[in-house]
Amino acid sequence: LNSTAKSGICIAQSLKISMESRRVDYDKVIRRLLDSPGVRGVIIFASEDDIRQVLAAAKRANQAGHFIWIGSDSWGSKTSPVKQQGEVAEGAVTILPKRASVEGFDTYFTSRTLENNRRNVWFAEFWEENFDCQVTRTGSKKDTAKKCTGEERIGSHSQYQQEGKVQFVIDAVYAMAHALQNMHKNLCPGYIGICPAMDPVSG
Repeated sequence: LNSTAKSGICIAQSLKISMESRRVDYDKVIRRLLDSPGVRGVIIFASEDDIRQVLAAAKRANQAGHFIWIGSDSWGSKTSPVKQQGEVAEGAVTILPKRASVEGFDTYFTSRTLENNRRNVWFAEFWEENFDCQVTRTGSKKDTAKKCTGEERIGSHSQYQQEGKVQFVIDAVYAMAHALQNMHKNLCPGYIGICPAMDPVSG
């Protein structure tokens, strides 16, 4: 907030949308925004459905064109938040991180099987959902007579397309790994494994 004040930007208010919000709660958000004179720009970090509900509330309040919306990547290029209420969202600026397919990931992922990927505790559940079959294991949630053979192959016996956020997950894992490595170098020089200074980790 201090840096925005120095830049001549005024944040009139910061509003939260609860997970159990009802129509009246979204209407209240719009009323509170209207209660602040001169507020035109609204930066919205919310789920896709919440964005749609806030825009609908603005439409009910006859505020089409009043607010300039700046939407997070949960809005991005999606059309569902503005469906049948485009006039309220007209002029909105939304953010969508640049996505790129990770070279080599498709080859790796489509080669995963029940046999070679046992270290992933969620893989059997994914397998059941992906191939609509039941793996013989304790706690299986799939209710189907069809048993998984283990011969199914991702991409051959099911549709496969690389998820758009794979690169961000990989980046996050590398960031955490490098942070832990740097922490270990600083706190445990020459020590193999976790030294007492790292256990327990604070912060």
